[in-house]
Amino acid sequence: MADAPAGRPGAAPRTGALHFAVRCRDVAGSGPLREASLDAHRRYVDARADMIALSGPLVAEDGATRCGQLFVLAVASREAAEAFVADDPFTRAGVFAAVEIDALLPVFGNGRPG
Repeated sequence: MADAPAGRPGAAPRTGALHFAVRCRDVAGSGPLREASLDAHRRYVDARADMIALSGPLVAEDGATRCGQLFVLAVASREAAEAFVADDPFTRAGVFAAVEIDALLPVFGNGRPG
């Protein structure tokens, strides 16, 4: 795999790079924990925008109740994806009950083939 771009250790080039899909499920009733750590979480992800191909909260079918988080990370390794999640303020606050990380080979995105 190509060298990581300057500026963020662990970041991988977006073109042709392996990505990691990270699905985080919230602990039941963790809304207050999520709310209390939301500003820190946003600062954390904003500072790592070059590593994030896509992210957002998972919601219940009502479209509003948050129940997890999804990230697609452009990082050089599973270890980098694990470190990203481990350092997330939501993880540190105990928001997540479970985290699944799968390698993803992007072949289609932004309305066109990758």
